[in-house]
Amino acid sequence: MGWFALLCCAGCAQVGSPDGGGRDEAPPTVIEADPPFGQTLFDRTSFTLTFDEFVQLKDARRQILVSPPLPAPPRAMVRGRSIVVDLGDSLFPDRTYIVQFGECIRDLREANVAKGLAYVFSTGLALDSGRVRGRVEDAWTGEPGQGARVLLFSGGLPEAVLDPGLPDSLRRLPDFVGLVDDSGRFDVGFLPIGTLGAVVVDDVNGNYRVDQGESMAWWDLPLAANSDSSAWMAMSADLPARMDLPPPVPSTYLTGIRVDSSGYFRAAVAGLAALREGADGLRDADFGLSISGPASGLTLGLEGDSIWCALPGFPMALEGPWIVEHPSGVDTLEFREMESTPPPVVARPPERIADGDGAVAVRFAPIPTGLDTGLCSAMVIRDGDTTAFAGRHFELQEGELRVRGMPVGSDVRISLLPGALMGAGGGSVDTLEWRVTVRGPEDTGVIRLLLDSTRALDSEGTVWLLLNGSGNPMEEFTLDGQGRFTGLPPGKYAVARIKDLDGNGRWSGVDPVRRLQPEPVERWAVDVDVRAGWEVELSPGFHPRP
Repeated sequence: MGWFALLCCAGCAQVGSPDGGGRDEAPPTVIEADPPFGQTLFDRTSFTLTFDEFVQLKDARRQILVSPPLPAPPRAMVRGRSIVVDLGDSLFPDRTYIVQFGECIRDLREANVAKGLAYVFSTGLALDSGRVRGRVEDAWTGEPGQGARVLLFSGGLPEAVLDPGLPDSLRRLPDFVGLVDDSGRFDVGFLPIGTLGAVVVDDVNGNYRVDQGESMAWWDLPLAANSDSSAWMAMSADLPARMDLPPPVPSTYLTGIRVDSSGYFRAAVAGLAALREGADGLRDADFGLSISGPASGLTLGLEGDSIWCALPGFPMALEGPWIVEHPSGVDTLEFREMESTPPPVVARPPERIADGDGAVAVRFAPIPTGLDTGLCSAMVIRDGDTTAFAGRHFELQEGELRVRGMPVGSDVRISLLPGALMGAGGGSVDTLEWRVTVRGPEDTGVIRLLLDSTRALDSEGTVWLLLNGSGNPMEEFTLDGQGRFTGLPPGKYAVARIKDLDGNGRWSGVDPVRRLQPEPVERWAVDVDVRAGWEVELSPGFHPRP
């Protein structure tokens, strides 16, 4: 239960007209309820709320929740200053029901919201008095999980409800539901006394289940709802439930498959972008791409969403079959037709920033077989002076054109004329020009963490992450032994500390099928302004609240 703050206590959640709310302090106010709030022995199929002004409904299908859930969603209708809610004829006997309106009821003129409005009744002799409270936030960003639904299950958490890959028929509906407000808090009242399990989900499709593409959280241990508020208060109400998207189900396939007359194989893998998304998304090394066939020991190159390799033993190698593995499975390829080999073209945009080593690389496809340095040139601009760059600084290595030895602090304009690169399909036909900035120490900044000792840097299970201005990890920058992130371009950064429970050196999010919670994230510092030539020192005393 480590991620969740839950408070179960006696009493009833506030019902009827909420206090305040709304932008102009004048939200719609209930002046009459028929039957009255808290009605017992309820034997109707509908109820009516009348307000002090004309009202409207917005997003009622998603916002109105009935706990326990009904077989069919309730129907709400506006009649002047009243809202009529049709519950149908499927109410259970001796049961307490709470109808929560979220933010769907607004006044007609100013759209001020009647926040927190709930209507409670019982088909039995009394109202239940159990209650669950808590707070919800995004596991990575720490932002409130507003609009999520709280799904409560009598008797504890059923095993199947956490697996989004199972059909709905195997994942039972919750026994009680609640709504997370815009501050990230929930308060589900009028619950029967007993054991509960819970899931919080961004229920986009409104089916009261966890589905692919919906953030979620859960707590494992049963929650004992108790009518005595002093008898059960095991955790602080400020520890939040931490929501995250479950790992996506791989959905990849090969497209644009071709092999040219030089034996150069290329194909696109559709669907990789979805697997890369998020702070815990897969990296290229995680995809498990491979190719095998008449020749063994081949290694696929990956550029963006395209895989490639040179098939050895060409043309006999085309007799195949070739087996390509990708995240969603295995494809068997038979090459029956060949394309003419094109000249080498750029397969990846040229690098435009070089750091202290003064080197950049450009990948071409098909793989070039020769380089004419006489058709390669560069002009170096530094301190107002312009000098030519010798052809000896250009070299071809493993399908890449590499330019080395560019002076620190310079701007370099590189030009490749047609024919500079040779391949099985002839020489390159286009002029390629681009500009490279070579940064030195004076062009970048440093963030230094002032920790108590180097032991804190290497404490078991702790990983320090540098985040960009958008809050995404910058895994190309790692903390050195002196507690520094070096070589940072000027800009805004943040520093986060994670508890690396799985030892993979990065943040891992939720995996409900494996019952793994998101790894803890502490936003150690945010909005850190790094400037060229600066070293910004951060100590534990400087870490704004996440």
